[in-house]
Amino acid sequence: MQRILREAVDVFARETRFDVAFGGLERAGVTMLTAISGAANNANEGVLVRTDQGLGGRALRERRPRIAANYVASRQITHEYDAHIRGERIVGLFAMPVLVDGEARAVLYGGTRGSMMPGTNFARIAAGVARDLSRELSIEDEVARRVEARGGARASDWTSDRSQLLPLPQHLPHFPHLPPATVETLRTVHAGLRGAIAEAPTPRLRERLLDVERQLTGLSAAPLAPGHHARVRVPVQLSPREIDTLTQVALGATNAEIGEMLGLTENTIKSYLNAAMTKLDASTRHAAVSRARSLGFLV
Repeated sequence: MQRILREAVDVFARETRFDVAFGGLERAGVTMLTAISGAANNANEGVLVRTDQGLGGRALRERRPRIAANYVASRQITHEYDAHIRGERIVGLFAMPVLVDGEARAVLYGGTRGSMMPGTNFARIAAGVARDLSRELSIEDEVARRVEARGGARASDWTSDRSQLLPLPQHLPHFPHLPPATVETLRTVHAGLRGAIAEAPTPRLRERLLDVERQLTGLSAAPLAPGHHARVRVPVQLSPREIDTLTQVALGATNAEIGEMLGLTENTIKSYLNAAMTKLDASTRHAAVSRARSLGFLV
């Protein structure tokens, strides 16, 4: 989940244009700030925020965004964290809670080092990032419950990066025995299946869809020798959302269209695509798709 939080903070910082952004996940009434962007000296890294203290604590407690144009002088909050705020030279602070099923699960902060907030749309943009993060946390919760219920690996082993270990085919013929039109149809089906997996309302349904996806992607791989079930670590690790994005890019969808399909903002889709291109060392969208296919991520 830390990876998801870091990605959300990066998107939050880039899209809202706050001078500094940071965030943390809430557990048992305490939030540890573990993701930071634009920090001058990491004064806030590792800070523990209680729900009854500070601006972020108030946002979590009231389950709504809060703002302090002059944080240190504000009379609406407690001031246990003034030293940390001064350490980053923050003047104005904005806190956006992230809710999952109505419960506060994380908080995102944006800070300015001057007296002006970054434009007029930062609250709307922040709300969009919070909704995207809420969806991601909800999916992680379902995966964790499914793994624990089945008595398998520790949930953290899966939620830290579920695509870390993947079957790596001996070679990828990409269906040379099928007509091109049929191959494109299979790829369209795969893209639709990835979208359905992301929207699966229950862990049981999600697992069934993942089984179907494994069968589908397995069709493009050369068969392993009888009794051979080895799994190897691939050199690139793509998150589930990065794979979802690339499957749609492969079909020619725009960022806006992908966002609509996956229920995410266009800016978030751009972030996932840029991250995937960086990991795949690809300079274009299409190069990223080609590289992902060669590594067995896509049909």
